[in-house]
Amino acid sequence: MKLNLSKTYAVPAFKRNSLTTLSTLSTLLTLSMFLTLLMLSTFSTGCKKNQLDVNEEKHYSQVDHVPANAYDGGFSLTLQPDGVADVNPGGDIVYRGTYKINGAKIKVKTPQNSASYTFTIISESEIKENQYGTILKLKQ
Repeated sequence: MKLNLSKTYAVPAFKRNSLTTLSTLSTLLTLSMFLTLLMLSTFSTGCKKNQLDVNEEKHYSQVDHVPANAYDGGFSLTLQPDGVADVNPGGDIVYRGTYKINGAKIKVKTPQNSASYTFTIISESEIKENQYGTILKLKQ
């Protein structure tokens, strides 16, 4: 038997309804999977807790620094509760700027020297400067 493709064949009503139902179910399943993935990604990435709270002044200094002269203080970072930061990248000049903490990262911007510094929080008492890997400890 040859099928004539130019003719339109009637599909019985019960088959049309089951095809429509299957299509609708497939669409709903795809939509629900998408929404589930969206919610999981929002909760896992959007709700990061900062690993460091600055309720009082915190001063971090380079751990293994051996001064070469009287003006060589090593790397240091001071964080104020109001978002102000003082950075000394070595030497005797301190740059004032602002900082933001996002999860395990501290980003400091200093307009005086148009620089920015990024630190990784290792613990409440220890951070690491990312560019050179310098470890700084909290002074008690």
